[in-house]
Amino acid sequence: MSALADRLARRTLELVDIPSESLHEETIRDHVRALVPAPFEPVFTGDDAFLWARERRPDAPFLLLAGHYDTVPAQDNLPGRVAANAVHGCGASDMKGGVAVALELVRDLADEEQGPVDVGLLLFGREELPPAHNPLPALFDRCALAREADLAVLLEPTDLTIQAGCLGNLSARVAFHGVSGHSARPWLAENAIHKAIEGLARIATFQRREAVIDGLPFYEVASVTRIAAGVADNVVPDKAVATVNLRYPPDRTPADAEELLRSLVPTDATVEIDGNSPPAAVSVDAPLARTLQAVGGFAIEAKQAWTNVADFTSRGIPAVNFGPGGTRYAHRRDELVEIAALERAYTALRSVALGDVV
Repeated sequence: MSALADRLARRTLELVDIPSESLHEETIRDHVRALVPAPFEPVFTGDDAFLWARERRPDAPFLLLAGHYDTVPAQDNLPGRVAANAVHGCGASDMKGGVAVALELVRDLADEEQGPVDVGLLLFGREELPPAHNPLPALFDRCALAREADLAVLLEPTDLTIQAGCLGNLSARVAFHGVSGHSARPWLAENAIHKAIEGLARIATFQRREAVIDGLPFYEVASVTRIAAGVADNVVPDKAVATVNLRYPPDRTPADAEELLRSLVPTDATVEIDGNSPPAAVSVDAPLARTLQAVGGFAIEAKQAWTNVADFTSRGIPAVNFGPGGTRYAHRRDELVEIAALERAYTALRSVALGDVV
């Protein structure tokens, strides 16, 4: 193992070993803030979003490295460990490995002469929560520098591919209404669960739709993710509520997605939108994105999920997902990130920052 690989592994393990479930990020928030070196000065300090950068040079493109430090709840996978050429533990893939890469890169750049690209660092929390908790809208409202990025790289787990765009994420509660009654005489009642079974049939049989955006295939899918009904074993329920999740490609607007969802359920059902995060535009033609692809020969794929790239592209800021973590390990009990991937991600981003393009 190289000295760089060892250092990246140790930093990743250090971050993994700090529990940071969403809404309980105080310790890791203070820890990562303390690791950012001068001359990277704090440009924005919010309640759970922080941006650092050197003084901007007028003609230098601006690369913004971004990552979240919160995780889903641990699953008996803390503390972490290093084994089999990987760092194991909660958040290793999603996305403390990516945060470690970004931190070590800015720490190294702070001690070196600047290359042709200005680099900033954005770290934030509350990413693993619904949209109402997202701290980035406040950042964009109050920080002009965040809106000046020529490319934002979200170090989400992507298996070292450049994943462009992302799906929109619509969640809604669909309520079916009936009349309660005694289960011994169901003909005197109207069973809301039975209405839900019939009313959700179009979602249960929804066929994914492919949308090709700039040559990349995105898939529109709909799922029932929760259902709740009933008050007792001998009572016919008068209400059943299903949670429906619709993931939609960048060729739909949030309003289009809501219209689609309403078309999939009966008109007498009540639809309440819980959250609707827009999809992200594809930004692979941004010059810095092309540079990143060139330095590592990375494949370009569509992001079949929602990520914070949408916060950037919805404001006209090019952004892509690129990170060392494996998507197959995110949120799993056996979560891990390969040490070789940490090193390769670091080397590629460093090459972009220093203009070392082959």
